[in-house]
Amino acid sequence: MECPKCGGGAYLSDEELIKVLENTDPIKIMFRAIFSCRACAEKFSRIFYDDLGARKKPPEVKPYPYQGQEYEPVRPTAAKTEDEAAEGLKFF
Repeated sequence: MECPKCGGGAYLSDEELIKVLENTDPIKIMFRAIFSCRACAEKFSRIFYDDLGARKKPPEVKPYPYQGQEYEPVRPTAAKTEDEAAEGLKFF
């Protein structure tokens, strides 16, 4: 966004909800975006419309359990003896 006064670059400093338009499909919102100029520090605003349907998050997909199945916890196995544990640590 460019500053209308000096033409310098601007950044978004604040947003303000003005109105929710419920009569539309999908529901839209009207909001005011307030920008600040990096060069002259002047503030200016613009009004935007946005679809709320586009902002919805998709439903979360749970990796566990698989759909329709119950999760069974992993049971610990019997402890290994010291010799068996040392066997896995041998170096070549």
